[in-house]
Amino acid sequence: MRAVAAGSDAGPSSMDAMAAFAALFDESFEAMRRLAYLLGADDPENIAQEAFVRLHGRWQTLYDDSKALPYLRAMVVNLSRSRLRHLRVVRRTPPDVMLDELSAESHAMARQEHRRIREALGKLSRRQREVLVLRYWLDLDQAAIAETLGVAVGTVKATTSHAMTNLRKHLEEW
Repeated sequence: MRAVAAGSDAGPSSMDAMAAFAALFDESFEAMRRLAYLLGADDPENIAQEAFVRLHGRWQTLYDDSKALPYLRAMVVNLSRSRLRHLRVVRRTPPDVMLDELSAESHAMARQEHRRIREALGKLSRRQREVLVLRYWLDLDQAAIAETLGVAVGTVKATTSHAMTNLRKHLEEW
């Protein structure tokens, strides 16, 4: 165990806070990076890093540690929105990234299916895409989605229904 230097303000509670933050980072970074990716960010790792940096700056002001993960999710959603908004201004149409196809047919078909689903998600409205990603990728319940997006539970229910209808329509077009 490391001894705390005399006069240092890193007392036991500060050490506990640092350990709690480090544990949250270890447990949640990859999930936040994937969330940013699914929301359409072209730099999901940077989005996740920025969310953790901002959370770290506010860590000492959190009243309840259980609110850290929902706060982090909301921050990733908001940073992803901002990044997408910025990219639309900077470049009208981002170039498609050509992915190398694997030689095995099953891998190629899976990649094509993933691309179709991602394109179909891209055709949904921002709110519909966010609700579906939070619901089916993070497996959040309606209350958690409502808290993350700052909307009512009824809005989440209606948006999910409309999003699924639109997603089915876009996938059937193929």
